[in-house]
Amino acid sequence: MKKETKWIQFLGGKGLIFTLVVFLLIGSTIFIFQQISFIFHPLQIIFKIMINPVIFALILYYLFNPLVNYLEHHGIKRTYSVSGIFIISIGLISLGIIALVPILEEQVKSLSSHFPKYVDNFTHSTIQFFKNSPVEEPIRLASTRIQTFTNAFFDRLGSYYTQALAGVSVVFSTLTTVALTMITAPFIAFFLLKDDHKFFESLLAIIPPRFREDSREIGKTINNQVGAYLKGQVIVSITVGFLTFLGFLLIQMPYTGTLSMITGFLAIIPYVGPIVAFIPSAIIAIISSLNLFIRLCVVWMIVQSLNGHFISPQVMGKNLVVHPLTIIVILLVMGDLLGIFGLLFGIPMYVLIKICITYLFKKFKQRYNNYYGEIAPYEKTDFSKKNYLDKQ
Repeated sequence: MKKETKWIQFLGGKGLIFTLVVFLLIGSTIFIFQQISFIFHPLQIIFKIMINPVIFALILYYLFNPLVNYLEHHGIKRTYSVSGIFIISIGLISLGIIALVPILEEQVKSLSSHFPKYVDNFTHSTIQFFKNSPVEEPIRLASTRIQTFTNAFFDRLGSYYTQALAGVSVVFSTLTTVALTMITAPFIAFFLLKDDHKFFESLLAIIPPRFREDSREIGKTINNQVGAYLKGQVIVSITVGFLTFLGFLLIQMPYTGTLSMITGFLAIIPYVGPIVAFIPSAIIAIISSLNLFIRLCVVWMIVQSLNGHFISPQVMGKNLVVHPLTIIVILLVMGDLLGIFGLLFGIPMYVLIKICITYLFKKFKQRYNNYYGEIAPYEKTDFSKKNYLDKQ
């Protein structure tokens, strides 16, 4: 083998040159795709249309699949069990809409009209409490900003009807998207539940044989982690909302239905959601009476303690292990990039990316071991240690 010159050694050897060439090719490929991005515009439209129904269908799949498997294990065919579950679910949802929507609608209207007054009274009381103190000016500034934001938010909420009349096409487009999601998602979920094994085997069939085992491994890991998260968060959300509703009924909290519904919905967002949900309840309770605020705090601590120590650990299990600090960073980044969608689905997206990167790192280790004959297992991954070595 020809000996390398000192200049090549100084630059890092042939390996560095090869790495730079690879990065140059990757950059050139990205640049070329940017120049012809218009070709992918139809695919982007299709993706935007399908993403909501698919995500909703996956949530339904992971929510009902354990029950379908249980019924199948006891001799009931999947077609019958899936059909029965969907019929019962549609019936319960219909009854809930008929019974609860008028009540919730009335509470939402009342809350929308009265909440700015609650905020005004709250900020005024806060300013008076801190009057002539060192923090009076920062408190006054913060209170003014809160008032401005609240008034602007509810003014905009109240003008939606007027805007809807002026922009019928936008409203029609939104309603079409929602209707498309609500109609197509259950159909997708139905066939996923009915023929899940056939569906995943069909996906594997289009993958080249040499990658099928790895694809099965990745799919199994994604199914365990992302599936457990989606299913778990829905169950946690419903449970927390129901417990909050019972607690608010006991303490005679105003706007019980609306506030408990907000709490349940925001419970989907870890750590941040419960804090945000507590703010409107706390403002209403403080303005009503100090006694109600104390009772609210007691109910809130009981519900959150039950959620943190019993509900979430039992429902979520240990399938999804993400550090709390990582969750906060993910929510901040994904919320800024994708808005409410990023807050709701940022963590499963992170887990999905993490699984793929872990798999690529595993393949890199296998290649490294092939060429250098060394055992270099990477301990802290979701894959087993033995998978890093080539099978004999």
